Amino acid sequence: MKSLVRRSRSLPLGVDLGADSVSIVATDASDGGFRLCHAATGAVPSSNNAPDLRIAQTLRHLLSQMPGRERRAVLAAPAADVVTRTFRVPPGMRRSEADRAAELEADAMVDWPQPERLVALDPIPYASNEMLLSVARAGTIERLVAIARAAGLKPVAVDIPACAWRRAVGTADAVLDTTTDRAALVIFGRPVGIVHTFPPRLVDDRLASGVRAALADARRDGVCDVQTLAVLGLPLLQESISELLASDGYTVDSVRLGEHVAPTWTFAYGLASWSVAPRGFIAS
Repeated sequence: MKSLVRRSRSLPLGVDLGADSVSIVATDASDGGFRLCHAATGAVPSSNNAPDLRIAQTLRHLLSQMPGRERRAVLAAPAADVVTRTFRVPPGMRRSEADRAAELEADAMVDWPQPERLVALDPIPYASNEMLLSVARAGTIERLVAIARAAGLKPVAVDIPACAWRRAVGTADAVLDTTTDRAALVIFGRPVGIVHTFPPRLVDDRLASGVRAALADARRDGVCDVQTLAVLGLPLLQESISELLASDGYTVDSVRLGEHVAPTWTFAYGLASWSVAPRGFIAS
């Protein structure tokens, strides 16, 4: 007889560590599905002293309010501290050979000394002869892992921002995140796309001009011909950006996750889905 009891298992938390705010998302896998169980965002207290300690304390407080006992976590490398590239794998190349070749290619990607970088090769779905080569600053990753551990978490992976955004906002071609003072535009492409950041606190028309130029560059360079843009931020900003870009033919709407409109924890949700489509650095 088929059991009618729903079997579920918790998945690693998605944890977004920012200088101004922290977000966590808890999910589980049940009957082959992926379910949001809990989401929360907390502001990091303002102070010039011990920023990492204040972030850890905010994270610890959010965890104390969260139901469940899951403490594994997926973090994200800041976009400025990670570089990605498609890595072609010749037929018959062994994994050990690919790893050595990736280290050599990393020399051409960044000028960080070997002790100051982490190199990862991850599969690209449906691309048997290509992998995703990622290089991140070791010091940045170590700092994020230390903050998470100080709050009682067990980091299991560090994801790439563009990958997390794509999983969270899969119905759009690009997402504009305006929840911090420095807006970020993530244009989805193959294998992960590109990220643009804009100066702090731009007025709407100047931000729209920067977004317009970045979208045009992405089309010209063959990254992506963006048609739909999702905006994460205040509704008035979404309406303003939509009006300013309407004459260019773009469809602009707020980020939506089920019944939630522009939730502050959108990025953390993308991190929480890492175990469904794993990519990123394994954290020891």
